[in-house]
Amino acid sequence: MRLKTFKNGVHPGHNKSRTASSAIVDIPLSDTIVLPLSQHLGKPATPLKNKGDEVSVGELVCEAAGLISANIHSPVAGKIKRIIQKPLPGGRMADHMEITVDHEKTAEHRWEKHDVDVASLDRDAVVKTLAAAGIVGMGGATFPTHVKFSPPSTAKIDVLVVNGAECEPYLTCDHRLMLEKTREIMDTLTILQHAYNFSQIIIGIENNKPDAILAFEAVLQDYGHLPASVEPLQVKYPQGAEKMLIHATTGRVVPAGALPLEVGVIVSNVATLYAIYEAFYLDKPLIDRVLTVTGSGISEAKNVRTVVGTPFDTVAEFCGGVDERTNKVVVGGPMMGVAVPTLDYSVAKGTSGMVFLTGIDIPDESPCIKCGKCVEVCPMNLMPLRLAAYAKAGKFADAKALHLADCFECGSCAFGCPAKIQLVAWIRYAKNYVRVKGI
Repeated sequence: MRLKTFKNGVHPGHNKSRTASSAIVDIPLSDTIVLPLSQHLGKPATPLKNKGDEVSVGELVCEAAGLISANIHSPVAGKIKRIIQKPLPGGRMADHMEITVDHEKTAEHRWEKHDVDVASLDRDAVVKTLAAAGIVGMGGATFPTHVKFSPPSTAKIDVLVVNGAECEPYLTCDHRLMLEKTREIMDTLTILQHAYNFSQIIIGIENNKPDAILAFEAVLQDYGHLPASVEPLQVKYPQGAEKMLIHATTGRVVPAGALPLEVGVIVSNVATLYAIYEAFYLDKPLIDRVLTVTGSGISEAKNVRTVVGTPFDTVAEFCGGVDERTNKVVVGGPMMGVAVPTLDYSVAKGTSGMVFLTGIDIPDESPCIKCGKCVEVCPMNLMPLRLAAYAKAGKFADAKALHLADCFECGSCAFGCPAKIQLVAWIRYAKNYVRVKGI
């Protein structure tokens, strides 16, 4: 059988074997958690609490500021120590809420599962629950999920694509969720199907996860009311990117500058779907997540569940500590992740992994040899070399005219560049300049 995929892309090494068979384990609470107020695409949330205020587990502490924003809840009981400005991974400054944890009160809280009257749920009820729980896309984009599931009335949405590709090297947190929470994800699909009446639900999983494919195929017979199928996909990066996944699974092409809803599709990551399950069946907001901690620079590679706000050094300590030879720490995967200079950051809703690398040298750039490899691999059919050249020359309007905004910074171009030009870094610089200056 010819596996489905998209045009172009690259084939980086998987590097998943160290954690693919590692069951999810919980990290004990640290004494202090640090909640970024900007954990989502859009405006930072507005604090509802001040220094010295007591908070309880699951309490709303920061309210969404407008439509493209998301609520933030306290994952612990404790007291707010202060609200300070700190950089996020990537360098952007944001307010952070530090909470001193009351371990005893936090331990007393239990999330109790209850029945859900699925037949009573409509779109409005689903969207209201997603918004209240502060759920965002957990595959990395962190777009507020309630907005994604609120298409305009003119949009004819008929397909839901479940993103189980997890194409980033090293990361296996979604893989483990698909194995350990298969039925919970399917229960979420039951809720969404009742509210949206999709004609198709396609579960897209890369073919290097045969156990996950089998896990979903094994339970499909118990969910015969769903128009669901499992679609094994060719192993290629960036297979999990929204537009690439839509093309691979449905054959539909999202036009440049358009959104998936314009071709009748909603895409949702498996971790996001599990968060939706917890919101409905546990009344639990998005206060924790699973991430992969791996790489040659960490003693014990693991898939861990931890509360949002857990300091990075707590995560590293739980995994046996950092090798002294480590010279690069990447938040997320190595293709689209961000390198950080220290561990003075904390886990956010979109933190899918921490990759500790040793022996990494950043080679000097050499002149572009016009080989065209970056053009050949670009999944968006852009000209990365030209975009980077415009950025270097300060010709930002020209870069914008060359569809700069369509680049989603997957890193395929830089991965294959023989001149080792930091193409994504230059493109990201141009995008930020255009945004800040309003070009």
